[in-house]
Amino acid sequence: MVQVSVEVYGCAANRDDGRLVKALLRRAGFELVDPEEADVVVLLTCIVRDSVDARMVNRMVELEGRPTVVAGCFPEAYPDRVRKIRPDASLVGPRHLDRVVEAVRAALRGDRVEFIGDREGLDWKADAPRVLPGLSAIVPICEGCPNRCAYCAVKLARGDLRSFPPERLLRRVERELERGAVEVHLTAQDTAAYGLDRSGVDLVDLLEEVVERCSRHGARVRLGMFNPGSAYPIADELADLFATWDDVLYRAVHMPVQSGDDEVLRRMNRNYTVEEALEVHRAFKRRLGYFTFITDVIVGFPGETEEAFRNTLRFLERTRPHILHAARFCRRPRTPAAEMRDQVPERVKLRRSRILHRKRLEWAREANRELVGRRVEVTVLEKGWGRDEHAKKAVFRGEEPDPGSRVRCRVVDACHSKLVVEA
Repeated sequence: MVQVSVEVYGCAANRDDGRLVKALLRRAGFELVDPEEADVVVLLTCIVRDSVDARMVNRMVELEGRPTVVAGCFPEAYPDRVRKIRPDASLVGPRHLDRVVEAVRAALRGDRVEFIGDREGLDWKADAPRVLPGLSAIVPICEGCPNRCAYCAVKLARGDLRSFPPERLLRRVERELERGAVEVHLTAQDTAAYGLDRSGVDLVDLLEEVVERCSRHGARVRLGMFNPGSAYPIADELADLFATWDDVLYRAVHMPVQSGDDEVLRRMNRNYTVEEALEVHRAFKRRLGYFTFITDVIVGFPGETEEAFRNTLRFLERTRPHILHAARFCRRPRTPAAEMRDQVPERVKLRRSRILHRKRLEWAREANRELVGRRVEVTVLEKGWGRDEHAKKAVFRGEEPDPGSRVRCRVVDACHSKLVVEA
């Protein structure tokens, strides 16, 4: 039997693509093994940052001389670079993963093929079989994104928004629940954009259907990140749904604001103002009270002045995120921001990122310590840990309940990264 290794890097959508690729290969009769034993290696690549980019390039070079399929975002966004680094490798973009078996067979023959570029008919990805995911199931609800942010390389790979049909998504959710999932993670580049390209349905409609099904199975729903501009028109409805179904929906909101300065947002080509982002946050605060707020910030975007950075700090002080992902701006090839004037010096980016790093630890500790002494419900995902109703990681002290169970626990300690609980 031919042995194949699938290496997956990057986001939740990529991890789900990895499960899809593994299922296709198994169905074709290949055995999945570790890279050292493989006849062919499939790399499911990521390009979100330059550090990840370098890691992908290094891995392609390390595999030189071995049959390789470079799949995912890198070959779609930067095919010429892959051809230069590995002229022998086959290329498979995210919208063509149903052809990965052909690419593997070509690699075994010593040939190379390319399946990249746009295509119609992506609905098959919604409910195609995946390998068994364990207790947490990742379910992408769309491919691509309607936005055109000036810094984003993922747009080059994933393309414009393609919302999957709700009936196919619900079928996928039902299948994951029947296979034992106790957590369903709905993900996308922008979950609130779901349905903007498909009449008669939006995120609230889809979420209601998913929540009802998960409720019947005693499972939790985790909503992936959404952009403020897409969430603003539906913020009140979305917050109402979270409040109504707070025994099913994790009380957690991931809204990457990227900057707290309107001029920087304009240069980024983000489609909202700081005030609109704040109003989305207020909508959830009014309905939920305590909830996990997660956001992302880019430090040192071209043209970010000291005043603009202070405005970002002011936004963060007002919202006090429980989790803050702060990344220094990096120039990604073929993006408008890479060619902008007024690039911020690296030493300035580093100083600003250090300020945010100190603040993020402070806010995270403060938020988690607030729960000490309270009782929470933990969904146990693996031996020794799970997530509480705010989607916070909770590790058990003493007795460890069985994975798959939901248990009431008391929070006995906390740090910036986790809660410590006793059942």
